[in-house]
Amino acid sequence: MIYNFDTTLSLNGWTGALLIPEDIAAQLALNNIKRVVATATAAENKLTLYAGVIKQKGVVYLMFSKANQKKLEVTAGDILSISMHEDSSRYQAPMTEELEAVLLSDYEAYELFGKLQPGKQRNIIFMVYGIKDSQKRIDLSLNIMENLKVGNKNPFKFEKLL
Repeated sequence: MIYNFDTTLSLNGWTGALLIPEDIAAQLALNNIKRVVATATAAENKLTLYAGVIKQKGVVYLMFSKANQKKLEVTAGDILSISMHEDSSRYQAPMTEELEAVLLSDYEAYELFGKLQPGKQRNIIFMVYGIKDSQKRIDLSLNIMENLKVGNKNPFKFEKLL
């Protein structure tokens, strides 16, 4: 199901928040949807956002980072159009071809990656997804898998091993 709505960019402490209307939030809760793929539109600009649905103090929202605000050229108080649907992909994150190829070529690394908690898997996927150059994605993917093999399972403490 696709959910469409307009919302105002709010500030939730140090980051932006895209508030989800109560009726849509109720549907998300009813269907147990916790991660979504959303397209945020402001003026002529569009951005695809892979996000978790957050509920805090009775308010349901999507986090919207300062980097995404800059890409979309919006600030607090601006109105955005949101179109979102449940992220039903395997890892609930945008798997890159490079990381997938490295996982498929190294069974031991694939098994170790598969044993990680879903949040750590997503952290790794987003680390690679954030790199623009294909060769650098491959190099980073290989380095990540070497870190997993030596027992380092914390994506924030990966060392350069290659």
